[in-house]
Amino acid sequence: MAVLTVIRLSEAALIWADCPLGGSVSVQLDNALQALLDEGVSPLVIDLVRVPTLDAGVVEVLAQAADDAGDIDLALHLRLPGGRRYVVRDGAELRFAIQQAYPKAA
Repeated sequence: MAVLTVIRLSEAALIWADCPLGGSVSVQLDNALQALLDEGVSPLVIDLVRVPTLDAGVVEVLAQAADDAGDIDLALHLRLPGGRRYVVRDGAELRFAIQQAYPKAA
């Protein structure tokens, strides 16, 4: 099973992974994101630089978290393979960003 690392840095948080993300990890990711958004952490950084693949369930969890973040005037800060960085505030922006790094996932 893939394991996510969550690191708290004062008011900020980082979620990091280094393996393919899919299946049951989407529940773990959803729980982590919702807990951090409920606390209002900012910035909330999701580092997927070393993640080779994402499945549709993980993309959906990330898109919902981006929508939730935007609803409370926060954003998700994405670090993606290939040096890509995005700040997203809704599901459409999230899907666009993911599509750039993972064309088959979004």
